[in-house]
Amino acid sequence: MNQPLTLILTLGLALGAASAGAADRERPIDERRPLKADARVEVSNVAGEITVEAWDRNELHLTGTLSEQVEKLEITGNEARLKIEVKLPKRTRNTEDTILRLKVPAGITLEADGVSADITVRGIRGDTEASTVSGDVELDVGSKNVEARSVSGDVTVRAPAAVTRVESVSGDVTVRGARGEVRGETVSGDVEVQAQAARRIQLKSVSGDLELDADLAADAEVEAQTMSGDVRLSVPRLPDVDIDLETYSGEIARSELLPGFMGRRHSHDDDEGREYSREGKGSGRVRLHSFSGDIVVRKK
Repeated sequence: MNQPLTLILTLGLALGAASAGAADRERPIDERRPLKADARVEVSNVAGEITVEAWDRNELHLTGTLSEQVEKLEITGNEARLKIEVKLPKRTRNTEDTILRLKVPAGITLEADGVSADITVRGIRGDTEASTVSGDVELDVGSKNVEARSVSGDVTVRAPAAVTRVESVSGDVTVRGARGEVRGETVSGDVEVQAQAARRIQLKSVSGDLELDADLAADAEVEAQTMSGDVRLSVPRLPDVDIDLETYSGEIARSELLPGFMGRRHSHDDDEGREYSREGKGSGRVRLHSFSGDIVVRKK
């Protein structure tokens, strides 16, 4: 046997052995606990993945795998309130992924926390809160109240929630199907919101575009502000409320929804920008501001 072929076979065997060893060190999870239909479930994972799906049984079924470094999987509480926590030994820094997959009653209240983990939740109807330090958060739920946060990752929420709060320090934020109140914020990323019967909307980004597609209530209060990015608002109509649009370094697009707008310039020290304002009869307000970017208000 020639030397190159011998080397290839040796490396292949070594890699195969390493993979088998890693698989052996992963410990499978298969746990069941009774749960009330409206129970509260708290789950936390240091690294890896948390996936939660609703089903039609009044019990928890937890599957997945524990990494080699995990000291134990701790499950405490009762059928009304259950806590699931991945425990690591003290001073453990680097760890392989632990995968947690939960099936739970749809009506539970859920709190999911990760450190370096992606979080995915589907089908839950109770209040849902998900937060991770480094990873993506994706919620496709029927919850009335939703909170989702990531320090470094994208946040996506699809829910007919009356109250939606989403944040990312470094990542995009996307909201679909929201109602009532929406608060979306990111330090570095875009924010995109689609909402119905929206009453209070607050969007902020330090560096990113803000896009809002909404049916606004008659007394809606909308504020969208970015330091560096465009602001785009799409509505079937603007309610008769105070309108305040301003950009320091950008343009305000002409629109049939902005009667009388002539692109008036104004001065701020040595800079010039554009502004549009209109007083309305209603009690609400629409305020769109960009320090460096364009503002677009269009009819959908």
